[in-house]
Amino acid sequence: MRPLAVLNAIVFGSAAALTFALVGVVVVFTILQRRHPELAAEFGMLLRSTAMVALLAGISGVSLLAMLRELRWRWIAQGVLWVALAAMATFYWRW
Repeated sequence: MRPLAVLNAIVFGSAAALTFALVGVVVVFTILQRRHPELAAEFGMLLRSTAMVALLAGISGVSLLAMLRELRWRWIAQGVLWVALAAMATFYWRW
């Protein structure tokens, strides 16, 4: 496997695992929100984070597939992946 494909696989695996964990936290927040109304203040940011990480997982999955199959548009997918990753890092850096 090429080094760029390995990096892509690491991003995909990390984003997929984080998405799974955040969806679990969303479920727990949804269940506990009746008893603990103070959780509502964090729920919006939790949903936004879950959506961003899920989007990153989708983009990196498509990019990894394109890289492994050596599709013609793999470099465009790679560019989109790294722009999305930089945008997400910038969002959290500023927040």
